[in-house]
Amino acid sequence: MGHCENLENCPLFRKYRSNENKNYVLVAFIRVYCRGDKHGECARKRLIKALGEPDKVPINMMPSGLPVFGTIKDDWPDEVKALL
Repeated sequence: MGHCENLENCPLFRKYRSNENKNYVLVAFIRVYCRGDKHGECARKRLIKALGEPDKVPINMMPSGLPVFGTIKDDWPDEVKALL
């Protein structure tokens, strides 16, 4: 099992890692994508590569490309929406 090379620089991971014990859905995504074998399928990783830096990817985007539960994607830049 591998882990994503962007793990420590990922804004989503930095913001929510302290909430891992509270947000079971996020825990599952972090285990599968960030710390698991699906890190190559991460929408955030793909967007970081396309946009050139992690901070251009919405912080509330999960590795699946969906917004974090309880948030919306309405304010995501059009460029991000087009790349998804």
